[in-house]
Amino acid sequence: MSRAESGPFVLAWRVITMNEPVVANLDLAHDYHEAQGAEGVYYQSFSRLAAFFGRDMHVHRHDHFFQMHVLNTGQIELFLDDQRYALQAPLFVLTPPSTPHAFFTEPDSEGHVLTVRQELIWPLLESLYPYQGGREAWLDIPGVCLSLADKPQELATLNHYWALIQREATAQLAGYEHTLALLAQAAFTLLLRNVPLGERNLCVMRGEIQRFRRFNQLIDTRYPEHLPVAEYARQLGITESRLADMCRRFTNRSPKRLIFERQLREAKRLLLFSDCSVHQIAYQLGFKDPAYFTRFFSRLAGCSPSVFRTRRLAGAG
Repeated sequence: MSRAESGPFVLAWRVITMNEPVVANLDLAHDYHEAQGAEGVYYQSFSRLAAFFGRDMHVHRHDHFFQMHVLNTGQIELFLDDQRYALQAPLFVLTPPSTPHAFFTEPDSEGHVLTVRQELIWPLLESLYPYQGGREAWLDIPGVCLSLADKPQELATLNHYWALIQREATAQLAGYEHTLALLAQAAFTLLLRNVPLGERNLCVMRGEIQRFRRFNQLIDTRYPEHLPVAEYARQLGITESRLADMCRRFTNRSPKRLIFERQLREAKRLLLFSDCSVHQIAYQLGFKDPAYFTRFFSRLAGCSPSVFRTRRLAGAG
């Protein structure tokens, strides 16, 4: 038997899929201090990540983020949601938000890892596959692992993208956040064109993961309304306590905390990429009292909105 068939790697996966305990959420921005990029787009070479986390990567997930692995050399033994893959490079792996996955690679495996916030990827899916029913259908997108051995042009283009992405992520020149987002979308678009996503493929997600993604999608569209958690639960067709249990299980956070974090991300984006005043941003985000918005931001970010803007813009300059 191979390692993937008999070792602790697959045994751990069986425990996850059969008993469904908490699956660790890996947040590269907080759990990996060498993550390169900007908020929402993170790049690192596969070997650097493997040196930090190990080649035998235990079961984990990435909430709110799509992740792309591209291996140019070596091979991978991968468990992605409920599917097992054993594939030789060149290859790519697409892992949707909140999808459990685990893998093992040998030391000669090298490539690239791009982790991108879901808000940047949903529009690409809608554009590439408009017949699938819009964003609601893409809450069920499965993970994908495909060979690139017969696609030399895509590989050549990707290698060009990686050089640009690495430069923007490390040099952090003026406007690099915007450039990184565009480059990440270009790389994902190139690979998504090669993904055979039919309607039958969209039904493979387990119910709890699907429901959690629907909650994330509701947050993305309704966070400016400051809806109570009970209303989110009602729209999901579950009780408030069940929603809280689900969020604790997947993220170890409360539903309210996840909503607050989405509001904070949008506040940071507007502070960095708009000319709006703090008061205007507060009103855009649905806060009736700008002073309360400032307290809210300071509590979550550790500094006031004005200080955050000044520090980040000074650093970019």
